[in-house]
Amino acid sequence: MQPGASDSTSDTLLDAPAGVTLPPADVLMDDHSAHDATHEADTAAPGSIHYRLPLVSVPDNVLLKAAVQKLVEQKAQLDQLARNPALAGVLPSEWQGNGTRGVDLQGFVLSVLPYLHNATKAETAPARLPLKHVLGDSGRWDLHDVAEPKSLAFFLASDDRATAGVKDPAEAYLVAPLGLAWAHEGRTRPGFLRDMGYPSMAARVHVLPYPEPGQLALYSVVANGIAQVWCVLDRRRLRPLLAPWLSVPLLTAYGVNAPTPWPASYPSVDEVARALATARTGKGPVEVDLPKVVARIAEDASGETWMPVSLLQVGTWAPRWRYFLATFIALPAALLVIAALALPGALEAAAVAASLGLAAGAIGALAAPWVYARRKHLS
Repeated sequence: MQPGASDSTSDTLLDAPAGVTLPPADVLMDDHSAHDATHEADTAAPGSIHYRLPLVSVPDNVLLKAAVQKLVEQKAQLDQLARNPALAGVLPSEWQGNGTRGVDLQGFVLSVLPYLHNATKAETAPARLPLKHVLGDSGRWDLHDVAEPKSLAFFLASDDRATAGVKDPAEAYLVAPLGLAWAHEGRTRPGFLRDMGYPSMAARVHVLPYPEPGQLALYSVVANGIAQVWCVLDRRRLRPLLAPWLSVPLLTAYGVNAPTPWPASYPSVDEVARALATARTGKGPVEVDLPKVVARIAEDASGETWMPVSLLQVGTWAPRWRYFLATFIALPAALLVIAALALPGALEAAAVAASLGLAAGAIGALAAPWVYARRKHLS
């Protein structure tokens, strides 16, 4: 639904589905001159409307609920921050939205919640989401941009918005273990409905799984002179947190242990930082596999080992042309002259002897392991 809904929107409301209680018609119309604030509060309380769709339950964890609600508030504040052109470049580039959007909602969620895969859906069903737990996109318009906010809010909050194929449907993802949702279709309405006093919204909800708290570990490190927080999944996959001030409170409230120093049993911070630097290609989260880092370190260490090899095994050697000319041109000529002087009557035999001697020396120089080289330089 675009801002500035016309009177036709109010006409649509007359055919509301069974099970939804309609406020009086005069309440739906935004005629503030006809009704004072007290009368409207008594007759148009959004929480008094009854809906047929079930309300999504969130985990019974007070700390987690508070952390999720705090994140929803912070996202709305970041949207307002991103709308200020004078503050361009303050937010991470991974959150850059398109056009007039403030913060890209999907990029924001995937960076705050490491190892979340929104392509793996456990189930999909129409339901109502508690708006205190729904992330939205406040970067385009709000209630001040709408001609009739009450009628629009009633329309957008209706159960019908969760029906596929209807006008202005809503679609959302729900990370069930966290009780955190974000709008995928109808991204502006969570903030708008919250501002209008609605406690919930209807949407087709895609339920997403998330790793157990025991599978995740947080570590405080200093890499390249910068304090960072790294998150490791199953003691193997590592991702640096783009916004630890957002992620750490949410993850610790979920049950993940608070950040600890980097374990000595893991690869060094510098080695992991180098692996992360090489992994920063393309779009998407930066991730390294710790066992692969260990294997690369072992391979690099073995590559520094000196060992006797032949020239044929060395892959990085280059000929010294002066030495080559002296050895393969001057030396055979000198041998030929010496042989001719020693055998004045058998010049051909001297030439054959010199050629055989040169060939044997060349084969021996190339094939015999008479030089030392590092293993990493071998072909």
